[in-house]
Amino acid sequence: MIGRLANRLINKARRILQEVNLLDAPAPSGNIEDYFERFFVHYREWCNPFLYYRSLIDDLLGMDSVAIVPLKEMMTTPDSGVRLVGLRHDIDTNPGGALKAARYLAQQGVCGSFYLLHTASYYGSSGIGGFTRHPMLTELVYRLIVAGCEIGIHNDAYWVYTKQNADGAKRLKEEIRWLRSVGADVTGTVAHNSAPVYGAENCEIFKERVLWSRDVLSPEGKTLPLGVLSEKALGIDYEGGFVVPRKCVNREDAADFCRDLESCDVRSETWMRRYLIDNPCCHRQIDYQFWLIGRDTWVAAGGHEDGLLFEWMIDWNRVMAILKGLPGGTRSVLVIHPDYIQYEWP
Repeated sequence: MIGRLANRLINKARRILQEVNLLDAPAPSGNIEDYFERFFVHYREWCNPFLYYRSLIDDLLGMDSVAIVPLKEMMTTPDSGVRLVGLRHDIDTNPGGALKAARYLAQQGVCGSFYLLHTASYYGSSGIGGFTRHPMLTELVYRLIVAGCEIGIHNDAYWVYTKQNADGAKRLKEEIRWLRSVGADVTGTVAHNSAPVYGAENCEIFKERVLWSRDVLSPEGKTLPLGVLSEKALGIDYEGGFVVPRKCVNREDAADFCRDLESCDVRSETWMRRYLIDNPCCHRQIDYQFWLIGRDTWVAAGGHEDGLLFEWMIDWNRVMAILKGLPGGTRSVLVIHPDYIQYEWP
């Protein structure tokens, strides 16, 4: 039994998702109470009240010489001396919180970027009859469109290969086409998880993003394909992790990184520094990243002409101080998982 507190949290979740009508039909896989039990048990310790999200957006809008742009414009906006900031929302498990965030951004005239995870329970499920999207997913997408945000897909092609024994490239292509068919102007993807989970970054399903040529064997012992899709052919203009191959890859170090699943932890300072700064597989086109990983808890990483920056477990005030001190023309992304942003304090 999960106790009265968790039951109250589940009821809150019901009210949240009733707003997007996701509970008008049975859960896509298993019981919806079980789904939210797992969600709240996992994130209860880490989530922030929605007021926290509102406050950080208000703070950004109050900064001088800062422009908030969707990720699709991050690399194409000319350098005018203004500091560019993108708001990347990876919707892993909490579509209701994502919609709430999108609506607040709309009220402020801001376009954030939101990436739907096509392997998540809220999105759909796989069974004997194949893949089935949640009946109310279309309405969720419509409401995100009405909010004026950028919609992309949280690419988890290698999960489809390893966990669902299906064609991950085909599934990804189908979901991009489906999202467009219901009105979403999808021009970008963001890779879900990281290389150690699969043995390769999910973005390497695209030939433009293969970090180095090799044979990939997942931790489950499955051979995974690299470069079997083309971003250009699918009308994809960017990848929201902004990863690019290193000119010279130390294959031994890179292979060790991709195999080190034991160390892979967003709350490990050593691993996050290696992932964001000292990654042997790739580097980033953007200058700085700021990851929300808990209750008023961030990781700052990146670099510009003045050298590298890595700060661990800092609060929003410190993030603001860093942003204010960045030179003009820098490009930064705030990585915000709606899992860490709730309607109310639990």
